[in-house]
Amino acid sequence: MNATYLAFTAAVALLIASPGPVVALVIADARRSWPAWTILGGVLSAQLLLIAALVLIYLALDLEPIILEWGQVLGGLYLIWLGADGLCGGNDAKPHLPRSHVHYFWRAMAVGLSNPKDILFFLAFLPGFILPAQPFAPQAAALIVIWALVDVTILIAYSLVSRKLSSHERLQQLLDLLPNFFLLALGLVSCGMGITSLVN
Repeated sequence: MNATYLAFTAAVALLIASPGPVVALVIADARRSWPAWTILGGVLSAQLLLIAALVLIYLALDLEPIILEWGQVLGGLYLIWLGADGLCGGNDAKPHLPRSHVHYFWRAMAVGLSNPKDILFFLAFLPGFILPAQPFAPQAAALIVIWALVDVTILIAYSLVSRKLSSHERLQQLLDLLPNFFLLALGLVSCGMGITSLVN
């Protein structure tokens, strides 16, 4: 059992460390202030998807593919809008009106939940770490806690690196643009995949 959890921890660390939309938000927000609310929103969104996948595994339910495909298209459109808004100066349009903590939390939640195809990823990924001979609930709880701890640790590490690099002017300009381009690219890929699935 411990070996299974260690393997799960290593796999999760590799998955979360690879840049995604929440990581892009954390990097962008860390340049201005400590992104605690962005991290919280991103971690909670992942937890919601993880719990949904675990419930589906436990109940052995299948989701209608068309629901996930439309969700992927709509999520992709949201990421495209978020990236384009950042590139067009949306974050600086009203400098005299600072954004609230709640704004950063809900934006990260929306980005984290914007691709319901992640549930399919969890459905494919999680069963390999669940032992049928053991009680399901303690295993599910352990996987949820491990994911949360690894997620928080890696997002904090990205925040620290981003804040360290933002003291250099040229890197600051790069960090202003890269997360927005990344969100835009992820949105285009998500939309393209969703539309392709709907058409076929």
